[in-house]
Amino acid sequence: MSLTTKIGSLTLRNPMILASGVLGTSYSTLRRLYEAGLGAVVTKSIGVHPTSGNANPSIFALNDIRSVISSVGFANPGIQVFREDLEILLESSVPTIVSIYGKNKEEFSKVVNGLKDLSIKAFELNFSYSSTRKDGAQIGTDSDLVYEIVKEVRANTTLPLWVKLSPNVNEITEIASAAVKGGCDALVAVNTLKAMVIDIQAKIPILGNKRGGLSGAALKPIGVRAVYDLYEQFEKEIPIIGVGGIYRGEDIIEYLLAGATSVEIGTSLGVAYPENMIKFFQMKVKKYMEQNEFVSIDEITGGAHK
Repeated sequence: MSLTTKIGSLTLRNPMILASGVLGTSYSTLRRLYEAGLGAVVTKSIGVHPTSGNANPSIFALNDIRSVISSVGFANPGIQVFREDLEILLESSVPTIVSIYGKNKEEFSKVVNGLKDLSIKAFELNFSYSSTRKDGAQIGTDSDLVYEIVKEVRANTTLPLWVKLSPNVNEITEIASAAVKGGCDALVAVNTLKAMVIDIQAKIPILGNKRGGLSGAALKPIGVRAVYDLYEQFEKEIPIIGVGGIYRGEDIIEYLLAGATSVEIGTSLGVAYPENMIKFFQMKVKKYMEQNEFVSIDEITGGAHK
């Protein structure tokens, strides 16, 4: 029995990947989580210029539904400072995917060109975050723009390109098709769902940015549906990485059955001892494989479509 999984040309020791934006701001934390048993890590989204992110409060916990509404924004030190930290992380041979964002295809390309010489495993193009805007709308809702950016970035690097998709669209397969046509190597589904929370006593939105994105357990059924639809559309044509609301080992298996080849885990690892969660996830997946006499992750992927 093996947990080894393949995402295109990339082989990981298991299908569990740290999602972007969660514990992904320091190379020491990324290394620690990989050493705890993850298959790879995705960094926080990085852009061309340093940004401070959105005003606090930027995170509000919905403990009753094990979810979070956040609006952290693209707080990052910019490409030059980030590159220095990334080089330290890569010295430890941690399989690293770099999440990047930009206002247009030129900015995406600048980030890629500034990092493509490093031994990273892939770029994850973040089209789905509410701060990535074009005339007030998410880039990830415009199929023509998605195609243009992916095509431009594809021309600038031979490294694998993953496209992180937004659930805030009418038809996710339409946006995915544009990304595939542009030359991406994998689809990541999904990012946060538009959300907000209001203080009924103060009568104002709680988040400093007013609007935010929902992550955590409440997002899982939406993520599973997106992965299922994408697999139905593309099947084995392109790998799909499921993300959203993974709190149990069973959640990982559900994503795999829907059609994912691997998963990204975020909110549930923002606990005091994420290492224990990672070990627990591995144990649950292995137990499921033993019970069903599966010898590889491939045997689970897409099983709900048979």
